[in-house]
Amino acid sequence: MVVIETKLYFVKREVIPCHYRLHRRYRCVVGIERSWRRWSASRPWLSVWFRVPASFYRVPRGCRIERSNDGSTPRWTGLFVGESVTKSTVWRACTIAPAPADRRLFPPVQQHRIVTLATQVPVEQGHPITQWSMTDLGRAAVDKSIVPSISPATIWRLLDQAVIKPHRWHYWLNSTDPQLDAKMQEIVGLYLQALEMHQRGEVLLSVDEKTSIQALERKHPTIPGQAGSVTRIEHEYIRHGTRCLTAGFEVATGAVMGMLTPNRPAEVFAEFVQWACDYYAEASRLHLVVDNLSTHYHKLTCQVVADVCHCDAGPLKSGSQRKQFLTDGSKRVVFHFTPTHASWLNQIEIWFSTLVRKVIRRGDFRSIEDLEDKIIQFIDYHNAYLAKPYQWTYTGKPLAAHKEAA
Repeated sequence: MVVIETKLYFVKREVIPCHYRLHRRYRCVVGIERSWRRWSASRPWLSVWFRVPASFYRVPRGCRIERSNDGSTPRWTGLFVGESVTKSTVWRACTIAPAPADRRLFPPVQQHRIVTLATQVPVEQGHPITQWSMTDLGRAAVDKSIVPSISPATIWRLLDQAVIKPHRWHYWLNSTDPQLDAKMQEIVGLYLQALEMHQRGEVLLSVDEKTSIQALERKHPTIPGQAGSVTRIEHEYIRHGTRCLTAGFEVATGAVMGMLTPNRPAEVFAEFVQWACDYYAEASRLHLVVDNLSTHYHKLTCQVVADVCHCDAGPLKSGSQRKQFLTDGSKRVVFHFTPTHASWLNQIEIWFSTLVRKVIRRGDFRSIEDLEDKIIQFIDYHNAYLAKPYQWTYTGKPLAAHKEAA
């Protein structure tokens, strides 16, 4: 057996040596291709023509990114491959042209302009599309004379280095609250001090409602996953109604308390606040983090807080007056409202996502009572085995790209 080793140089990286294992009866011919302009007098274009069994051929990586120094692209033909051990004949041929030792095809200025183009809206750049693809970016870069030509694979590498993913997106809700920063800093400060407050006998409770929890019964039983097969859930279902879960998440310990009701009127939230005050009767102070839903500062809620704190609620004719009364720090029960359109600051939302993943999404509920029982059982299970405070990961620094970004 004959082994021929050929080292090739390409734009982005040096390709690993390619080993072509040949049978003795096959002949390999290495020649010089004169149809291409040389990079320099000491570096001619090489063309490797070989005839080998298909079972021994390994295609070198990265061989589609090189380009000659006059702006043209190499000519490609099939790679001649002989008869393999399976008697199947495959005939191909190719001409491989090495790039210069510098291996950098596009200068930094061009790379920066391409990355900048990827962060702009396609419609504003004259393209009737909503998101960029690698092909669309390459075409736009050529149309704007940024580069004479570029492949989609090169575009992808440039965006990957800059951690830009045009195909990824998510919904975003802008907050128009003029006191956004002040309210956000207040709530974040409470989260950071939750353990110290717990040691002083104070309780920080994140409260919110999860509405329209559907009791869906699958028409056929779920088939558990097995070796080589994933779990299969019946697509068709029967509706048995919905329930609303009003829950509170204790930030310092991770414990959860919940109340299930058919809907969420003001009477339900006032009853939940009364229950929370009775449950934490020994706490020196109870802090409730809530969003700006109207039932959270209803007259009934204010009356419950006034009765617990043994104070006069006053007239409280407007919503701003009721909010001012609930947020008064001189009482035993203090409310903290999140900024408008910023309920994601409430940590109970994280626990709701856990409930959906572990119980609701793949659940099979035969009735409303079955749904309620399984939710209550999960709350007990969570408090017994899963309850713990969420770890704070924000460092206070502005959001930045990945550490491996160029």
